[in-house]
Amino acid sequence: MDVWQIDLEHAGELDVFLEVLDEQEKDRADRFRFENHARRFIVAHAATRFILSSYCGIRAADLVFEFNAYGKPFLANDGGPLFSLSHSDGTALCGVVATGEIGVDIEKCRDIADLEMSRRFFSGIECTLLDGLEEKQKTAGFFACWTRKEAYIKAKGLGLSLPLNEFSVEPAPHRPAALIASDYAPDDVGRFRLWDVPAPAGYKAALAYCGAEEAPPVWRSWALGKCNRLG
Repeated sequence: MDVWQIDLEHAGELDVFLEVLDEQEKDRADRFRFENHARRFIVAHAATRFILSSYCGIRAADLVFEFNAYGKPFLANDGGPLFSLSHSDGTALCGVVATGEIGVDIEKCRDIADLEMSRRFFSGIECTLLDGLEEKQKTAGFFACWTRKEAYIKAKGLGLSLPLNEFSVEPAPHRPAALIASDYAPDDVGRFRLWDVPAPAGYKAALAYCGAEEAPPVWRSWALGKCNRLG
C-alpha cells in the first residue's frame, strides 16, 4: 500500500501531461475558469495515470477509468490496482493498493474563525471531543477530523449518501487516527484502519483502508520521470 505525494505546481510542459489524458479529462480541465486550477487538475490526473501505469504495466494513456454509482473512479483495465486521489491547492495525494478499500484526503489548513460550522458536518461524539481540546488545538483538530472523515468516505465509495454525522473518527490531532464509532456500519470500526499522512507544511492529510494488507502505508513522492520513497 503506497501513498504518493504530487506537487501540482510542476514546472514541466503541460503537453507532456495532456497527451496521456482522455477526452473526458481534457473536457473537465477546459471547464475551469482559472488557468492555475486547470493546470493543477491536469497535473494531478496525468500523474495519477503515470503512477498507476507503473503498477500494472499499461501505458498511462491506455488506462481506462470507470465510475461507480456514487462517482468513485476505478480502473477498467484487468489487473489494475485500486486507488484514491485527492488534491487541495498545490498538492495532491494518490493512494494505491492491490486489494481492499482505500481512501485518501488532503486539505490546505486555514484559520477558522467559527468552529460552530463543525456542528453541521461532524457527529455529536466528534463535537464533544473537539470542544474538549485546548483552544490552540481546535483548528488543527477540525482539519484532522475533516480529513479522517473524508478518507473513510472515499474508501467506502458512497459519496454524500453516507451521512457525515452517522460515524465518528478521532478528532484530536495529537492522537492516532481511528474510526471510533459508526451507526451507519458498526462493523467498520473493527474493519477499517486510519492513518495520518505526512503532508507539506500547512496541509493535513489522512488515509483509510479496509483489506488484507497488514503493513502500514509507504509514503512516496512523485515527479515526472522520478519516484522517491519518503523517509
